Amino acid sequence: MHNVEVVGFGRGRAEVAWQSDNSSHGYATYLRPFSIRHGWLAPVLRVSPHFGNASIWPGDTFGLSILPTVRGPLHIVLSWGSAIRSHKNSQIYAAVVLQRRVP
Repeated sequence: MHNVEVVGFGRGRAEVAWQSDNSSHGYATYLRPFSIRHGWLAPVLRVSPHFGNASIWPGDTFGLSILPTVRGPLHIVLSWGSAIRSHKNSQIYAAVVLQRRVP
């Protein structure tokens, strides 16, 4: 299973996020910057601190946006659904990731 979200910014640049259940621990939410000119710009970052229960669907609660900033790192906001630990249902989580700006 892969849920994918993309947010574009600048010329030919995008932040790509996805949920994947390809780990034996369950599913997780990942982020990686991409450039049409240069390909992947950084290693994959696992954003979700815990793996979700693979037998409980994360649902359509997955979002991605970039907060406006003039200088400094990009502030990327992710939200996702996940059933972690002993939870029997998906809950909604969010994180702000600071991503270094690369050419």
